[in-house]
Amino acid sequence: MLLSILSVGLALGAAPPSGEADTSAEDSTSEDSPSIEEDIARFLAEAPPPPAPPPPPPPTSLNPRITAFGDALVTVGWDPHGVAPGSGPWLRSFELDVRADVDPFARAVAVVALEQERPALEHSDEHSDEHSDEHSDEHDEHDETDEHDAHSAFTAAPEEVYVDLVALPAGLSARLGQFKVPFGITNRMHPHDWPWPSAPAPFVAVLGDHGLSDVGGVINWRPPLHRAAGLTLTGGALSGTPLDPEGETPLPAWLARGELFADPGGLEIGMGVSAIGLVAQRLDGADLLLRWRRGPWRSVVLMAEGFRRAGDPPGWTTTLLVQPLRPLYLGLRADGRDGAQQVGGTASAYTSEFLRLRAGVVTDGTSWLGDAQLTFVWGSHPVEPYWVNR
Repeated sequence: MLLSILSVGLALGAAPPSGEADTSAEDSTSEDSPSIEEDIARFLAEAPPPPAPPPPPPPTSLNPRITAFGDALVTVGWDPHGVAPGSGPWLRSFELDVRADVDPFARAVAVVALEQERPALEHSDEHSDEHSDEHSDEHDEHDETDEHDAHSAFTAAPEEVYVDLVALPAGLSARLGQFKVPFGITNRMHPHDWPWPSAPAPFVAVLGDHGLSDVGGVINWRPPLHRAAGLTLTGGALSGTPLDPEGETPLPAWLARGELFADPGGLEIGMGVSAIGLVAQRLDGADLLLRWRRGPWRSVVLMAEGFRRAGDPPGWTTTLLVQPLRPLYLGLRADGRDGAQQVGGTASAYTSEFLRLRAGVVTDGTSWLGDAQLTFVWGSHPVEPYWVNR
């Protein structure tokens, strides 16, 4: 009974007083009240337009990475008889390095260089015997003129033009074209990337002033190993022209290299053996690289290489580099071949990755060879050699 009374009271209280009509329906339909369609139209008109989609990135094949290298030196030779003729400044090379991803399966590289030959420094002994006749004097004068002209002249040529095939199956990759032959450590670097101004004498005797480049193709296989180690096996066929400039054999040169890398923790180890040959010519080499790093600013690097041309005595070179500060490298080098030995030292200062100052000296105990080197880079960030710690 009580619940019924409460229900009636609530109903009477919610009803409007008598005489007052419910005008809510009339208000909602009045002409002054906007309709739902009008509200939606007004909201869409006031909303900002959607942002335009970003433009597609340009294809990398149309925008290659371009780097220019300048490598200038001042070379001075001296011995007990004085400063060697021909000492002075010279431009070793100006290189233009162009790289691009041709497609997802290949990368292309072209390196074109303008080079000047290293000056031939020969000391004249004032106390030596004079030539016995005028003909020999004229012949020597003619030779000196030819050497001077060869040093002063510049040559332009493509140093490397090749394509890397990077998407082959089963851990394979390939390189086709003209390239630095994968023989040892030094030969794979351009002269401006060497850790010293002048190349070791055993390296020059076996592989030449600028190293060994050739036209052909190589294929690399990297079998799966433990994550702290890596093995690269390389084989290929080359024209063999540097080994056979007269073209006496129609057969191409063969190339073989094995390289093992290990990082057991704190010390990085690289070991390799190389061989390249023709029917009557063969070059063999072995190399070792150790690098210890303490962060990005300090490192110690040991590089050792051995070279041998069939029928000639073997040669070797060893370099120790210490990086006490981020921009500074100090180095010691020892070379040996056929009983003759040389020792030297270098100091390199990097103001940045694009500018480097270097000084070096080499001696055999009697004569001395000093170099001051300036290497400058502009354009895309260069690809630095492995031993550089940045």
